[in-house]
This record gives sequence, C-alpha cells and structure tokens, in this order.
Amino acid sequence: MNPRRVVLVELAEETAAIPLARMLRDAGLEVVHGGHLDTAEKIVRTTEQEDPDILGLLGGPVPEGLTEALSGTTVIELGSESPEKAAEMLVGGRTHTL
Repeated sequence: MNPRRVVLVELAEETAAIPLARMLRDAGLEVVHGGHLDTAEKIVRTTEQEDPDILGLLGGPVPEGLTEALSGTTVIELGSESPEKAAEMLVGGRTHTL
C-alpha cells in the first residue's frame, strides 16, 4: 500500500523539504510540511494532530524517544537524501524504517 498522507518534519535548519513536498504532491500524495521541529514532544504532537500514513524526518539526528512514542506510525528517516531519492523512498515503497 502506498501512503496517501505524509508529514515532513525538518530536524535540521537546511533541508530539501520544500522540493520534496512538491514532488510528493505531484505524485498524488497529501503533504503536510511540519517545518523545523526540534523535540520529540513537538513532533509527536504534530503527528497526532495530522494523523499521517508516514512521518518523514529530514536532516539531523532523530530525537531520543521519538520512535517509541510513535509506535503506531511509520517513521522514515530520510537523512540527507536528495529530494528525488527521498521521494522514491516514500512513494516507491522501498523505505528505511526506523
């Protein structure tokens, strides 16, 4: 099953979130850009409010305790992947799930 709703969260100041969001939108997904969130609490709150199929994390290290707090959500660490590679990971089903 391909995801239909994706929340993108930036863990670092400079990421490719906007180009990635456009690519995902053009591929038919609903994209919520959560912006730069620096704590697990903020990310969990945003994820609970938006109820995505997938949470994509871009840049920086994953905050401690995040994966445990979101055990019912597919969380994908996109790291510093190019927007093209990240879109392929999210849309194509080949994911590196935390």
